[in-house]
Amino acid sequence: MSVQGGTINLHVGGQTTGAEDLVVYLAANRAGLRRAGYGLFCFDPAGVGLDSVGADMPEPNADEAAVAAAAARLCAKFGSDRRAGAEGFVLSAADLAGPMAELLLGRFHPNAGLRAKTLRQALGQPVDRLVLVVQPYEVLFHSVWMALAADRRIDAFAEYAQALMQFRGGWADLGEVLAEELEVRELVIVAAPAAPPQALAHILPGVNLRQPIQPYGKPRVTPGAVAMLQRCMAQGTRLQPGQRDRLIAFHARQPQLRSEAVFSPLALSDLRGRYVADLDTLARLTEVTLIGGVLPAMAAE
Repeated sequence: MSVQGGTINLHVGGQTTGAEDLVVYLAANRAGLRRAGYGLFCFDPAGVGLDSVGADMPEPNADEAAVAAAAARLCAKFGSDRRAGAEGFVLSAADLAGPMAELLLGRFHPNAGLRAKTLRQALGQPVDRLVLVVQPYEVLFHSVWMALAADRRIDAFAEYAQALMQFRGGWADLGEVLAEELEVRELVIVAAPAAPPQALAHILPGVNLRQPIQPYGKPRVTPGAVAMLQRCMAQGTRLQPGQRDRLIAFHARQPQLRSEAVFSPLALSDLRGRYVADLDTLARLTEVTLIGGVLPAMAAE
């Protein structure tokens, strides 16, 4: 069902961790990666013309037959890309763990194990290197809300605070289940912002592209842009193609107000404590590299 041989280098990092910019960078440098001996396939739900992993994943609690069928669909999509690399294969799967919207309901990717199991069957071999990009929980949750609010009518972030304080799971559980189901040989946890070239260095250490292409990144979504987009949606205003992107780009150049505090100091301290504890748990696993660590001020709390 899949092509054996070569290393499997997998990147998992949601849209709010810079995965969209990384996908654009990887796609722009596909030829350079092939010259270095690596095939490339990127699943991306962020609107750059690529597929989403979720579209081919089985439903929760699916039986073995459904998992096998989903794995076959995935394999059919990236099989030819695997054959293009003599040294190995790079797979970027931003939404492998599950859809972002689940996070706002307090569910931290409960179906990640089944999804990883499906991908493992599609690959037909263990993953040699898994790069998992993480964020502090308060940053992650607000970034997810911002990304969703830029595309749909949504309640204010404060409305989700109670569910977020009681969220189940976390980075430690996700890292462990991905490592187990994908039979990961080396797990790299990236806990610091990384530009696309740095992210590629985490995925393929020691591989240097000759004359890499530096595509323009998309402007970041800001609170000002989200407020304006939400106002348009509330009024029933339909933006024409390109208007949304121009609005986001305009507000990215404007001064931004500080976001209103949603979590109490005690709640914020608890979120940060959970993040520190989860990174510590992951760092104790075998064959794990932690890049970035935790800010001293956060660790002190």
